[in-house]
Amino acid sequence: MIRLCAALLAALVSMSVPAMAADFPAPQDGEWIAKDFKFHSGEVMPELRLHYTTVGARPDSRCWCCTAPAARPPAC
Repeated sequence: MIRLCAALLAALVSMSVPAMAADFPAPQDGEWIAKDFKFHSGEVMPELRLHYTTVGARPDSRCWCCTAPAARPPAC
């Protein structure tokens, strides 16, 4: 009886996992270029390229988010 319950539970779980999978939009690649990037040591890199991949689109194209302390986003 316990084996039957375990088998039934395993079957139900295996069928419900695909139903719970999220439908995410396709990933989008992009590149952000920082001109005259200055390091804390004083060195300057004429052009710093950051490649990124994101899922989905920004809700407002005027606003953007950056975690680098040297690059401050414009006020939204």
